[in-house]
Amino acid sequence: MNRKPVAIDELSQLARISVATVVFGFTIFLIGMFPVIVNLDLNPGVGILQLVVILFGIGMMTIGGYAYAYETRHRSVPRRLREQIGLRLMATGYVICAVSGLADVLGIGSHNIPSGLPYFGLWQSLGLISGLVFIAIGVLLYAQRYSPNTKEKQ
Repeated sequence: MNRKPVAIDELSQLARISVATVVFGFTIFLIGMFPVIVNLDLNPGVGILQLVVILFGIGMMTIGGYAYAYETRHRSVPRRLREQIGLRLMATGYVICAVSGLADVLGIGSHNIPSGLPYFGLWQSLGLISGLVFIAIGVLLYAQRYSPNTKEKQ
């Protein structure tokens, strides 16, 4: 069962929309991380709105990656355990990103809102990066293609 690479003309409309969603989500993520790009750096630190924009961009990239992988897989092949694990890793990674990004807002960070402004520190950035790694591993597990060796024995 050898498959040749899918040409751009053969991609479905959902696959094209999914790629556009990933690109748009990455753009939103970059605007959230570096608001100076669009001249929106209003406060010196990282604000709640900026964290929400970052998480929104990560969410759009995750949903777009999942939709593309779902659309380009074979429908006739039953789902494998690897794909189920990949899907759950994507969701877990997003939850890790959300909790670590909004830790101060949720009250589990070191700079809680009543005592001071939210602060995006080292531990929160490590949590965000680890969540992104979980999402990437999940997408790779879900999207990995399997082509069995079809050599016939003589």
